[in-house]
Amino acid sequence: MRFAPVLAALTLAGLSVPAAAQEDTDTEIPAAGGLNVSGEINLLSDFRFRGISRSDEDPALQGALTVSAPGGFYAGARGTTLKDVGDFGDVQLDLYAGYNADLGLGTSADFGLMYFVFPDGSGKTDYFEPYASVSHQLGPVLGTAGAKYAPEQDAIGGEDLLYLFGEVEAAIPLTPLTLTAQAGHQDAGAIGDYWTWSLGARAALGPFNAGIRYVDTDLPALPNADAGLVLSLGLRF
Repeated sequence: MRFAPVLAALTLAGLSVPAAAQEDTDTEIPAAGGLNVSGEINLLSDFRFRGISRSDEDPALQGALTVSAPGGFYAGARGTTLKDVGDFGDVQLDLYAGYNADLGLGTSADFGLMYFVFPDGSGKTDYFEPYASVSHQLGPVLGTAGAKYAPEQDAIGGEDLLYLFGEVEAAIPLTPLTLTAQAGHQDAGAIGDYWTWSLGARAALGPFNAGIRYVDTDLPALPNADAGLVLSLGLRF
């Protein structure tokens, strides 16, 4: 738990280091260019949303589809199964649209809007969240810093929420491996402010990929927020 501020500093410091590929928080954006449709299906050992499990630390299934247009515009949807998350129901559907701008010299900016939908949720559960980030790539390392802000809405208790994050990904040359580090700070309304961080690695072999992450938070004794390993197996198309 005490490593949160240290990891956050290292993560954000890494943004000035050289960089090479782009997650989560939440969505991987296809490169700008011609019209492109991409998708993925993932089996997760646990669905962690900003450090907190939304699958009761049990396996979850996730699928996504993204369409990118010339000039950097994109839109898509991602669905994930849930378990024991109160009024949210059994499925989380993330609808998103945005713009990815190439600023040159290895730097890009991403702006968009995420709309969280819980199709079988009870009461007011759906809410929207604008986001923005800047990434810099040099060599095999990619650094990203960004913010996600949800203004006051009934679904989030009538309070505004702010999530600040930093990520570093380092591709290992001549291997299918990429190492990852992430740290984020969530102003979570009723839960209060907290840190979340993770360290991991993933491997890609053609359309198949596998990953492992150690995830933790500094929340005191909140259920489903304890430290743990998250494994993933996926197929991209």
